[in-house]
Parts: sequence; C-alpha cells; structure tokens
Amino acid sequence: MRIAQILPELNVGGVETGTVDLAKALKAMGHIPFVISNGGDLVNELVKVGITHIKLPVHKKSIKSLWLIPEIQQLIERERIDIIHARSRVPAWLTYLAVRRTSCDFVTTCHGYYSKHFFSRVMGWGKRVIVISHAIGRRMIDDFKVSPGRITLIHRGVDLNQFKFDPHKYDKKPKGPFRVINVGRISPVKGHDDFIRGIHLLSKRLPNIEAIIVGGAEGEKTPYLDHLKLMVERLGLASHVKFLGVRRDVPSLIQQADLLVLSSKIPEGMGRVLIEAGALGTCVLASRIGGILDVVDDGENGLLFSPENFEEMAMLMEQLLRDRELSKRLAHNLERKVVRDFSLETMVEKTCQVYEEVKQQKKILITKLGALGDLILAIPSFRMIRKRFPKAHITLLTDPKLIPAVDRCPYLDDIIAFDRKKNKFAFRFILKVGKWVRERSFDLCIDLHHTWRTYVLAVLGQIPKRYGYRRGWGSLLLTHSVALPRERMAPVEHQFQVLRRAGVNQFDDQMELWTDPEADQTILKRLRLAGVEEGNQLVGFILGASERWSTKRWPIEYFVELSNQLKRFEHLKIVLIGSGPQDELLGRHFSSDAFGHVINQIGKTDLTELMSLIKQLDVIVSGDTAALHLASAVQTKVVALFGPTDPARHMPPGDGHISIVKRIACQPCYKGECKNPVKLECLREIEVDEVLEAVVRQLESSVRTSLPVRL
Repeated sequence: MRIAQILPELNVGGVETGTVDLAKALKAMGHIPFVISNGGDLVNELVKVGITHIKLPVHKKSIKSLWLIPEIQQLIERERIDIIHARSRVPAWLTYLAVRRTSCDFVTTCHGYYSKHFFSRVMGWGKRVIVISHAIGRRMIDDFKVSPGRITLIHRGVDLNQFKFDPHKYDKKPKGPFRVINVGRISPVKGHDDFIRGIHLLSKRLPNIEAIIVGGAEGEKTPYLDHLKLMVERLGLASHVKFLGVRRDVPSLIQQADLLVLSSKIPEGMGRVLIEAGALGTCVLASRIGGILDVVDDGENGLLFSPENFEEMAMLMEQLLRDRELSKRLAHNLERKVVRDFSLETMVEKTCQVYEEVKQQKKILITKLGALGDLILAIPSFRMIRKRFPKAHITLLTDPKLIPAVDRCPYLDDIIAFDRKKNKFAFRFILKVGKWVRERSFDLCIDLHHTWRTYVLAVLGQIPKRYGYRRGWGSLLLTHSVALPRERMAPVEHQFQVLRRAGVNQFDDQMELWTDPEADQTILKRLRLAGVEEGNQLVGFILGASERWSTKRWPIEYFVELSNQLKRFEHLKIVLIGSGPQDELLGRHFSSDAFGHVINQIGKTDLTELMSLIKQLDVIVSGDTAALHLASAVQTKVVALFGPTDPARHMPPGDGHISIVKRIACQPCYKGECKNPVKLECLREIEVDEVLEAVVRQLESSVRTSLPVRL
C-alpha cells in the first residue's frame, strides 16, 4: 500500500518520533510510505532510509491554509496514495476536505485529550479513528460522539532495539545525588510548577537530590518557562533543579536517572516517556489521570499520585528513592509490560491491520426506497457492488414493506427499514435513523434513491463518501455526484452511472430474485386446488396499477376480450393478479367464467406469495408495474404494455421480453391523469389481437411445460 502520514512538523517529540518509526517499519514491510509536514529536525531520519518527505506548510492555524486543499488532493492523486493518516487537527482538516473527491481513505490518530469544540471534531471523522489510550477513546465516544465501531485502540510503541534495559540498576545506591527527571514540553498543563514544589519539599528531607527538567518552550509558552526559572530561584533550588531544554539524548538521560516523574495536570494521551523509562529500566511516578493509567498500574509497575498534589508527589518520590528494592520491582514489572504491550512491532502490526481493514473491509450503505419495481431493478446493482467489494459489509436502507423481496438476497449483509411515508415530515425520525446509521460507521453510501431525505441521512450518519445523482438541493450534500444523463437509459444502466463513480467497472444487468420455498409450496397447492394440472400453461393478467398511475391500466374490456380469445387453447388458464379494492372490482368482470378458465388470485397473496405465484406463470401481461419487474427477475416471459411511460427507460432487462407501445403525440407524458381528449389513447391503440399474438409467441417459446418443472 501507498500510505502517507501528515502532521504539522517533524521536530523532536513523541508524536513526531512515532511517525518516523512507523514510516520506517512500513518501508521495511514492503509498503511505500510518505510523510507530509512543514519539516523539522527529524526529516533527515526519513531521507537517510529513502522515505519521501513532502514539505507543505500544514502547521499554520490560518484560513489561508485552505489554499493547500487542492494541492493535497493533487498530491494524493499523483502519488496514488491509498491511505492518508492525519495526526493533528489542522492537517486533519486539510486532509479531510482534500480526500472527499478521491479514492483515498482517511484515517486519524488522536494523540491528545482534545478540547471540546467544533474544530477538534475532525479527529473523529476518520474512516477509522485510532486512539492511543482508553481515556482518549472514552473522550471521543462520549464528547465527540464517535461511533465505537470506528475506534481502534493502538498504544504507542517504541523501538525496543534502541533502549537497553539495565536489570541491575537498583542493586547499588548511587555514587552521586539521587537524580529525578521530568520530560515534556514546557507548558502549564504538564505541571512543572507542581514538580518544582514537590522537589522543594523533598529537598528538605532528602538534601542529596538533583532534578532535571527536559523540554522546550515555544512561542507563547516562553513566559511560563521564565516563571518556572524565577520560581526555582525564589525557592532556593538553583543547586537542585536544572533546565536542559530540548535534548536529543533523552533516553540516555532517563537511563541515568533514579526516578522519572510525569506531573501532568490534565489527562495525558498516554505518556510515551513512561514507556521509554520502562524499556530502560527506570522507575516511574506519575499523575493518576488519563492515558497514564494504560501504562502504570499503581503499586504494580509504578506509583501514582493525585494531579496537582505536590505533597503526595514529594512523599512518593522519597519512598521510591529510599527503597531501592521497591523501585527495582516496579521497574522490572514495567519493562515486562512494555515488551508485551508497547513495542514498535505491536504498534505497526495493529496499525497495518487497520489499514488493511480500511482498504478491504468496507462498510457500504445502499439507499433504495421507492416502489417494489424499483427495488427489484436495483438487485443487479447489489450484485455488481458485491463483486467489486467482495469483503465489504453491505447494508440496504429500504421501505419495511419491501423487505420480503430482498431478505434472501445473497449480496446484502443487513437491511435497515425506513418508513418514509409514515414519517414523511418527522425530522425527528430522520435524526433517529441518522444516529443509527452513524453508530454503524459506514465508509461509503451509494444512493440509488436520490432524494433530500437519503442525502441528509448519509450526512447525519457521518458517512465520509457519498455517491449519487445531482438532483435537487440535497445533492450538494454528496461528496461524489454524477450529472443526470441526457440520453434515455435502461433502469439498471441508469443506476450504473452512480456505481461507476464508486469504482464499479463491470456492468451486469441480469435480473434475479429468491423466492421462499414455503411460499412456493403454498402457491403450488393453491393452484392445484384451483384445477391446474400437469401440462397446463398459465398466463397472468395484471389488471390494475397504483392509484397514482391509473394511466398505466390497459382497458379492462381489452383484458376480458383477450381472455376470451385465449379460451381456445385447451390447456391454458388465466391467473388474475392484483391487490386492493380497485383491482377486486376489475376482477369481477371475469366472474361469469364457469369452466375454471380463469383463476382469480386478486387480494389473496402477500408479497412473498406473489413472487412465488409469478414464478409459476409461463407468461405475464402487464402495464409498467412492479409485477413486470418481478416476472423478469424470476424468468417468466413478459408482454409489457406501455402507455404514459417509455419502455427504453423502464423495460426490465431480460431475453425475449416483448414490449408494445404506441407512439402518439403525447406519449410518453409521465402523468398520472390523462389529458388527451381521447382518454388513454396510448393504451387503447394497443389492440387485443396484437397482444394475443405476442402472448402466443411467448407461450411457444416457454420452456415451462408442467408445475413440477417450475418448482
């Protein structure tokens, strides 16, 4: 993989050192690492081993930094970067905005206990959010509302080859003064003032002591350093306390110390210096706060004190300095824990596992509400997505009443029910579903419904990549939008334009459907009770259409005439299919049939049984309705009668289907109410003899000859 890490600068520090260590390890494993920063002292460490460093001013907290977004996007595309890993807030914002229109994936690592404001939220927007301690993970979940499913705990790791553990360090008393070291940038949150007060108390009980403060003060923190130095003078500690500034030999200084103290006042991310001390065999004392608790088990491998309690700190420092056996036991236990949990190898292995999951194990949400026919036509898209992302977890968002049509679909792992009619104006419900989506941490959304509701749901669900058509204001919420085609397209091909934007390259429009075996048996028994015998051929009539589309109904008298014409076929029976009161009224026109020629199944099947019933038919005669698409999906021959709609856009794919349409002046009108002076002229122009000829042709080509063959 081609992996880029991005951070403000590469000067000496825990985050910076960890970045360099990881880049070196990735290169050794055969990956191609990049590091993006404003530069710094550690750049040479990368250059020496042949790792590309790209210098960009990503450290500036300025609105002008937004001009870097196109440059970062071009960099991602030019270098074909698979994953970009942000380790700080400003670079994370720039990266997040840059990757939205690329195929690159965005990962973050939360190194600190971020203040709770909007500009910190970007650290929780990674496709995966790595946290370096339980405390930071809890912070991101509780205060930044990051789904636990997107969070991975990976402790900082150190290259143990660079640290030499001294097992005999505490066997003898030191020849010189006891040496206590405090390592960390000079900042009020690090508690240097409490450390100095603790040393002041300790010096009265243990005069033979030397305290070393290692770390630099940058910019606005310089006055605080001056304050600390003045404090040392006023307390008479000039002979006991030394400020060494930024040092490159920190491991050597820690190894020479008898005790390392971490005096943080606010929660630490973890405290890399504690791990280094453990690797070297130096005993540690730290604040009982934040990620420090992931490293130090109080009384087991170190001691802890309450933050800002310098009296307790002084007491415990004295205990550890005087009791060499205790210090030795704690140091040895900490070294064992560091080797087990905080090695560079462990960190790299877990980080690479995250990278692999990000690239291979995607979580995809497909939104397809709409009508039954539209959902059936989307099944080829489900198959194409599965083929492109074989290891992905694919979830469908659809109407609850349509779920039986796809609950056996092998290309889906999960289905979310969204009743858009029941909750048409309930934005509270949309927020609830959005939260549900967010908790499942989807990586991308492929919208096949194209309404503002589904666009909003994807945003509320914090799905980083959102694909769909540019249709209405809601499409502004998409990250990867596709212009609506000007030319007429078949339905599956129309969906494919969005799929192709999401990386699906192989087109396949074969229709499929999976019926319930129990429903198959129920329908078989029902047909036999109705007089269907082996060798009979069945022709289904879809008499009605939805209430909104009465213009799709072929005149009922034409259906009756077609039925009468088909009576001359000795082994043929008509099956009436429909639901609702209007269809039942239409079915009464066939009630005079006394010879079992017509089997009325209107209102007698649920969706599961309807699929099984259509599966038993040899031919179906229908307008542009859902049954037409169901028939195509179960390989039943189709004679489709198109009125106000265009078969080029709505005819389901399949071999041998016949569509009949009359191109009059107003066709296609796409209206639910006919405005033509000659009512339903487009459908009335379709003659019974024409449909009869098409049905006969389909019957002759049908391979189905008996019920047992169908099942």
